[in-house]
Amino acid sequence: MASLRIDERSGTGRFPAAVWRSDKPRTFLAWSTGAVAWELAVPVAFRRHESRYVDTDADCLTIHCTVEVLLQQQENNSATSTRNCFVSVPPPPSISQDLHRLLRERQSPEPDVTFVLEDGTEIEAHKLVMAMRSPVFRAQFLCGDMKERSTRRFIMDGMSASTLRAMLYFIYTDEQPTPRRGRCRVAMAQDLLVAADLYDLERLRLMCEKILSESMDVENVMTTLVQVDGRQSCQQLEASCIEFMASDPDVYDAVEATEEYKELEKTCPSFIHEITKKLAKTTMARKRSPANTSSTGTCEGSGNRETMTSASRYNPPAVVIGTHEFTIQSLSWVREVHSVGEYIRSGSFQVGGYEWTIEVTPSGQPEDTSEYIGVFVWPTINDDETKVKATATFKPVHPTDKSHPFPPHNLTHIFAGRACHRMGWPKFITVAYANSHYVGHDDSFTVQCRLAVTTGSSTSSTIATGGPVPVPMIVPPSNLAWHLERLLASEEGWDVKFVVEEIEICAHRFVIAARSPALYDLVEESGTNHVNIDGIRAVVFKAILHFIYTDKPPCVEDLVAPATGHSTMTVAGEMLAAACRFRLERMKRLCENLLAEKMTPEYALATLRLAGRHGCTELEDYCIEYISLPHMVKDVMKTLKYFIW
Repeated sequence: MASLRIDERSGTGRFPAAVWRSDKPRTFLAWSTGAVAWELAVPVAFRRHESRYVDTDADCLTIHCTVEVLLQQQENNSATSTRNCFVSVPPPPSISQDLHRLLRERQSPEPDVTFVLEDGTEIEAHKLVMAMRSPVFRAQFLCGDMKERSTRRFIMDGMSASTLRAMLYFIYTDEQPTPRRGRCRVAMAQDLLVAADLYDLERLRLMCEKILSESMDVENVMTTLVQVDGRQSCQQLEASCIEFMASDPDVYDAVEATEEYKELEKTCPSFIHEITKKLAKTTMARKRSPANTSSTGTCEGSGNRETMTSASRYNPPAVVIGTHEFTIQSLSWVREVHSVGEYIRSGSFQVGGYEWTIEVTPSGQPEDTSEYIGVFVWPTINDDETKVKATATFKPVHPTDKSHPFPPHNLTHIFAGRACHRMGWPKFITVAYANSHYVGHDDSFTVQCRLAVTTGSSTSSTIATGGPVPVPMIVPPSNLAWHLERLLASEEGWDVKFVVEEIEICAHRFVIAARSPALYDLVEESGTNHVNIDGIRAVVFKAILHFIYTDKPPCVEDLVAPATGHSTMTVAGEMLAAACRFRLERMKRLCENLLAEKMTPEYALATLRLAGRHGCTELEDYCIEYISLPHMVKDVMKTLKYFIW
């Protein structure tokens, strides 16, 4: 069952709320694997008086949705049990907007570094934000020599003011900047691609590559090739450019006729020569591929006969060795969206004449703990008679090629037939060890698979390829919250300590200022870098900081220590009170939902009192409705003695 409520925009109660309620339940199958939508009706009162409810200044409308879920379960053929569930819609995550506002409005703490460009333009920023997001800036501002770390002016050559501002916008928001009026989207992407590669901003680089790949045409393809020349990280975009030019003779002729191509022929003949060689390889590969080969050798409809030439070779038994690296972008996000037992697959790769695939379970196996990452490999075999003997060696790859101790993972197995099973290690590496030693600054994790395949005597043909096959550019999800979470965990660059229950908790002023002005007021009032916080337990304050840095509260079950005697409801109530104290509206709403979800008769009255104390009217309404249920009243009344003084 569902209901909608739209309150009047003035909040004075002059007009009644527009309300709609479903007259019957809607059934959703628990085992449905696809997305299921339920289109709800707009309240009739709203249709007649839209101006009462729409805030024209903010151009927004607030809709409250309440859902009553009927959970059906079979217990000895008993009747269906019913439970009401409370839903309060929290505001969306706002980390990116909060950090950008810190930069845009020059709030306290003020920027502590000024970038000076060649034309004399000066642009300010915060060192710690730059270091948190870019390994290059981190090396300069946190790990460099004392002089470099203390400098407040940084000379930046070879970059325009518009490009730097666009890069800063991405660093603070993790979002793709919009070109300013009059500037071409492709031109901005070309400039930003160079900056992203220079400062190791992987997500921004992939955003730019996606724009350039999707917007490729005769006029800009050579400019893009010049930009990616010599950049190892941009090989996929280079392959797309080559494929575009080799796609049709007319396309290449049109590119060759452009002024830029002619200018490059004069000034950079070696560059044009390299491009021509790559085009020739790609063209030859297309001609050799089975899709372009006639099966008869005769060209029907003409007077000419084509002579087909083929060759075969006897290969004695040998060991063919190949290596493939599989990189998972945004590992923390991948673990969130893939539950225990779910796997992701690499692209296929060839070793010993067979197609191989790597599978990774980022959240571990059902029979194990979810704190492991599993890796497996298997070949594609096209018949049931074939057997493939292979030795597989797996190891994680450090993003900066630094070696860390890791036990060898080797196995030798004979893969038989089309239904051969994958082989590997369900407990390849713990998530904690991977995060500490092998996860890159962009939250990427790379695993390397080395295969030694024993090939038997056979006849086979080889198809040449002209380089990497272009695939659609995929941009990983935002990892801004992950960067902030890692910054909090590392305590690197801290400039304020909160003292709670005699425990010192490190934090960063710029994050506190951007995310919780109420808490930052306490920092400013203290006048020191040590701030005492009273009236809250340390475990709850750490939960508040976790939310401030990630926009997500921690799992409440992880905060409940058996020795303390606190329950999940108690801790959730403390988190709600703290969220109200520090004016964290999103966390407040999330805690309201949590309290409603965990509600029991034992805590109903306590939750009602808590909701009234902090002005949580929706939670109050839910508690009253819960207490008034006929099968709950008796159990709730048993707790009444604890609230009578």
